[in-house]
Amino acid sequence: MSSEHKKVAVVTGSSTGIGLETSLELARNGFLTCATMRDLKKAVEIENIAREENLPIKVFEMNVDDDGSVNTAITKIVDEYGRIDILVNNAGYGLFGALEDFTMDEIKKQFETNVFGVMRVIQNVLPTMRQQIGGIIINVSSMSGLAGIPSQSVYSATKFAVEGMSEALSYELEPFGIKMILIEPGIINTEFVQDLVLPSNKYGVDKEGIWINPFGDDNKGASLSFYNDTIQKFLTFYFNAMSKAPHPQVVANEIITSIGVVSEESNTSNPLLRITVGNDSKKYSKLKKELTDYEFHSLLKSDLLK
Repeated sequence: MSSEHKKVAVVTGSSTGIGLETSLELARNGFLTCATMRDLKKAVEIENIAREENLPIKVFEMNVDDDGSVNTAITKIVDEYGRIDILVNNAGYGLFGALEDFTMDEIKKQFETNVFGVMRVIQNVLPTMRQQIGGIIINVSSMSGLAGIPSQSVYSATKFAVEGMSEALSYELEPFGIKMILIEPGIINTEFVQDLVLPSNKYGVDKEGIWINPFGDDNKGASLSFYNDTIQKFLTFYFNAMSKAPHPQVVANEIITSIGVVSEESNTSNPLLRITVGNDSKKYSKLKKELTDYEFHSLLKSDLLK
């Protein structure tokens, strides 16, 4: 497959959800798409769809937590296609619960994937984009990168880090014609919930939103967490909202649209584009700017901790 007349896109975390839909949509729009994932056993779905639709998708193994894995994958892609025009940093997972309930190892692991993984892939892609004098880096952030959400002290911290890094990095990349896009989805109905990490047996609701009593019949209503009331209220809200949330295709569509917008702009245009996705993300992004901190804090409590 020659990339001589086509642009090449790289997507991380492509086995499910937003990464899967984005990889498919990029390929449907003519990009030679490199769908990367940690576990190649999960490539069956995307490879079947690519075969059925005759899409230009090739799967590459990449663990964003590992320096060698990222370097090997990006080297293979550049050797095969000679260029990288689009990078979509989507790989990540959620660590939900109270800060005190996590070990430092669990917190570090969350940052390793959600923050250092993003930085690691960007570092490996930048030499190619610099030589091309152009490219687009798309970081999939979150509504939780715009506002601190209850039960997401660690997860929000990682997304705030991605937001700040992306803003600062845009200054470094601007002279090389490389654009930065931040995608900020609200709650999206994906497999994200299956990969969600909660402290074991701390709260009265599990990650499927089912009420449980992990503390034994003799101690009903007890909890292993001082923060059970707050976390339990949010998780009950979250799992209910997840079942009614938009399909990840809406995020993929926004990514394609944002690429078109950035590609049409001149090199002197704004090097950073921020896109909120979903009514919840749009709502809280707007209100965070308009309300005082106290008003916004009270609003989130009333909305998310009923």
